[in-house]
Amino acid sequence: MTKKTYARDEKYFNELIGELYQNYSEIALPPEYAYFIQENSLQMLIRLARYKFVARQLKRTDRVLEVGCGSGLGAIFLGQHCHSVDGIDVNEQEIKEAGAINRRENVRFSVADYFTYKVSQKYDVIVLLDVIEHMDETLGEKLIDKTADDLKENGWLAVGTPSCYSYEYQSQFSKAAHVKLYDQAELVELIEKHYGRCLAFSMNDEMVHTGFSKLAWYYFVLAFGPRLGSKSE
Repeated sequence: MTKKTYARDEKYFNELIGELYQNYSEIALPPEYAYFIQENSLQMLIRLARYKFVARQLKRTDRVLEVGCGSGLGAIFLGQHCHSVDGIDVNEQEIKEAGAINRRENVRFSVADYFTYKVSQKYDVIVLLDVIEHMDETLGEKLIDKTADDLKENGWLAVGTPSCYSYEYQSQFSKAAHVKLYDQAELVELIEKHYGRCLAFSMNDEMVHTGFSKLAWYYFVLAFGPRLGSKSE
């Protein structure tokens, strides 16, 4: 017996609800995001807002690579706004979790170390959100250097990372994981060694802005012109 609902077209509304349960009831969120919902839902919204900022810059024709995709929710988000997304991560368990929740045919996940990852076709966009801070400065520059090789001539890079000034207030998870945090100008200087132009933004909660960087929790750098004026060649 169908339960009473308050809807303009009750029959059609119940059909739509039935489709939701049929198609998505078996999807379980990965532990990280389940934790956010239970313990820190504000942080989940902030995390997704970072992907929203990147998604707004994408074209429908873009082929995107996300390095360090984790359990995949961000790559799936981006996949709604572009041609395709390849998500890679060194963590096999998180890639399994990503595959379990993914229903997008244009989003693919694989276990891979980016430093040994061979691209079959250069990408329009490479996304590094919450990745570079897990490496020391030498490895971080190697990371940026490789992205310049793997992008098309008119491709672009999105880097997002916590501000070095936010360390004191970060979670225990973050403090245990982060190796090198950057000042915004320092991060721009690193990326400009391999790109012709960088646009730097600050972020506080869901707000992306161009205000005073030292008061920001998080930095975005969008980089264009891979290898133009590169100091590494």
